[in-house]
Amino acid sequence: MSTPTDITIIGLGILGIQQVTRETERALDRSNEVLFVDTGIATRAFLEQHCPRITDLYAESYRVRGARLNAYHHMAARTVDAALDHGPVAFAMTGHPLVYAYAPPLIIDMARLLGLTVQVLPGISALDCLFAELVLDPCTHGLQMYEATDLLLRRRPLQPDVPTLIWQVGNLETRLHTDRMSQPERFERFREHLLRFYPPQHLVTAYFAAPIPLMPSTVLRFPLLEITDHAATLHPGVTLYLPPVSTRPIEDAELLDQIDSPEHLDRITR
Repeated sequence: MSTPTDITIIGLGILGIQQVTRETERALDRSNEVLFVDTGIATRAFLEQHCPRITDLYAESYRVRGARLNAYHHMAARTVDAALDHGPVAFAMTGHPLVYAYAPPLIIDMARLLGLTVQVLPGISALDCLFAELVLDPCTHGLQMYEATDLLLRRRPLQPDVPTLIWQVGNLETRLHTDRMSQPERFERFREHLLRFYPPQHLVTAYFAAPIPLMPSTVLRFPLLEITDHAATLHPGVTLYLPPVSTRPIEDAELLDQIDSPEHLDRITR
């Protein structure tokens, strides 16, 4: 019989507990404690069905005006301490645990230094929900995506012929935690950067995947120039989608002629 993993890092999906996989449920059943970060109304009750010991890390990690990095380090340290004391344990969080989440990589690094084994189980992320609800296939025109503040810090150039996703627009320009509503001024520098690559009237979409059954997702479309007018609705869970301005023309005419050629297929395969 195989030795259980010391720490299992779990994605609970976006839509409450409806997107939890059977693989995840088996991991929860094997755990002596589940430490979780999820504000869903049914999450704790669901986890208690699988494990008698449940710890809400969201409640004890975040402090108003405190550094979010401190919260992530606290989550990681609490999880590793639990694994050392009474493993195996699980760290469970909303979405996919390695999609725009910093605590899981910290847990992995700390655990490996201490000789603990770690397994990561995927979950449905906000990205998966966005693909489905906005009918976006990342293979058609490609995809570029960045975290909002990092985009500004590095002044990253954008390709306006490629679909663009910008994460965590509601956390712009700070690494401190707050529940306060954004002022329009928060998005001025962000807007000016985007206007270097997109026309002012380019229609963008603010998207937030519904976390509760029967609650519709937020799909708000507006011209880029007007982003400051929507400051109150751009909370940290919102992802901004910018569709391509145009389609890049095909430049390799020779390859275009070859992609449907049986003779070319024979030359590049064996």
